[in-house]
Amino acid sequence: MNQKLAIVSAIFCAFVTTIFFIMVTDGVVGIRYVQIEEHLTGYSYLVEQTKNYTVVSQHNVFTNGLAIGGAFALALTLLFIYLANGRKTILLLCGYFLFRALILTVLLGVNITVFLPNFYQLQSVDIPSLVLLSELFLLWFITLLFRLRKDYKKLFVITKSICWALLLYLPVSFILSIKVTFHISVIIELILNFVLLGIGVYLIKKSQRLAVLYTVLIVIQLIFSALNIVSLFWYNLDIYSDSPYLYSSSFWLTGCITVFTLSRGYYYQIQDKQIAELKALASLEKSKKAQADLLILQEENQEQLESRVQERTLELNIALQELEEANKELAEKNTLDELTGLYNRRYYDQKVVAEHRRSRRNLTPLSLVVIDIDHFKNVNDTYGHLAGDECLVWVAKKIKASLGRVTDLGCRYGGEEFCLILPETDTKGAIALAESLRASIAAQPVPFQSIEIPLTISCGVSTYWQQPDVMPADIFAAADQALYSAKENGRNQVQKKSLVDTLKS
Repeated sequence: MNQKLAIVSAIFCAFVTTIFFIMVTDGVVGIRYVQIEEHLTGYSYLVEQTKNYTVVSQHNVFTNGLAIGGAFALALTLLFIYLANGRKTILLLCGYFLFRALILTVLLGVNITVFLPNFYQLQSVDIPSLVLLSELFLLWFITLLFRLRKDYKKLFVITKSICWALLLYLPVSFILSIKVTFHISVIIELILNFVLLGIGVYLIKKSQRLAVLYTVLIVIQLIFSALNIVSLFWYNLDIYSDSPYLYSSSFWLTGCITVFTLSRGYYYQIQDKQIAELKALASLEKSKKAQADLLILQEENQEQLESRVQERTLELNIALQELEEANKELAEKNTLDELTGLYNRRYYDQKVVAEHRRSRRNLTPLSLVVIDIDHFKNVNDTYGHLAGDECLVWVAKKIKASLGRVTDLGCRYGGEEFCLILPETDTKGAIALAESLRASIAAQPVPFQSIEIPLTISCGVSTYWQQPDVMPADIFAAADQALYSAKENGRNQVQKKSLVDTLKS
């Protein structure tokens, strides 16, 4: 809706602007004065062949007014298009054609002094200012149209340098004479057209899509600029007043090609956007198809996956059970003595500490019985080590048989020495158990092959009654001293030792 309104408004403004300039320039356009003091309104006096000028015919007034009005109408049209879409390139193009229209207006006789008659001194700055500003807008437009800053950094540096050079020349032109600034402006325009043509050729080599149309535009401007140079410097002719149709045709041709180039650029943008959208849709379709295939594959493999998971779970449970049994067996091997089947020294060290803490916490007695086989070295020397091992096994069986409670533990302390841990057992109970074990071993010899080996044991007993500062090592030391006393007193007997006596000693 906004674009249609802008187009209608632009057409209306073009019509009104054309009529307005035809009326305003009546009696002004075509009038040439020879002296500056008489408020010059044209540049034809710069041509040496131009001497006296009078009011031109009504036909030239109409054609000049039509050319000027059409130029401003094009600029206003671009302004309305900018208001409709807000693109910066349209605004720059509007500014370029606006300044070109002002240049045409000045060259055809409507100087700044017509609007400001008391400031005819401004006549020397209108042409250089308008030419430089129009070229700056054109360079800015080209920079944005081809995205030189991003895609062509070398060209961007060149255009930027040219813009700075034009801006630096602008104040210099204010102090030069009218004729010099006019000639320099024409030459600058020609040189810039050559530079812009070189940029166009470079962009064509880079396969820039809009480069061809842009180059055609520059070629048209270059031809007209060269024609202007030749007419002015070689033939001393004023092509603006003598051939207004030529400049107007060139202006409108340039404008049409420029607008077409811009429109083509928008077309390419829309086309690229559509191609990108089609690619995105195709990618989305592929993604959906791949997702659907994946879902189908997942459904097909779901049952197999569940079956495999169940199989792996069963295998894992079996493996864990086997591992648990292996760990249990390993733990038993680490705590049992391989020869006798009783608990080993390592397990004794751990268990006695635990039972000591429990006894102290529950205020119950804890007794230790240290057992040693009498004259065991003689057994090994007389009957051999195999017989000695058989004696150790036979004693261990007797120890197991003598322990009536689960909490009672029998351990092989080392060599022919054994130790009994008796929780919640006082001295009297420990002595009774040790005496019963001693009597059982002494009453029956150990059968080995075809012989019988008589054995006796000596026992030492000690009981912990939560005495202060007593550790498990102290309890064992007391029982060991009692064992030593039993051996000194003739062996094959049970002796006891009080912890109090041990601590005093």
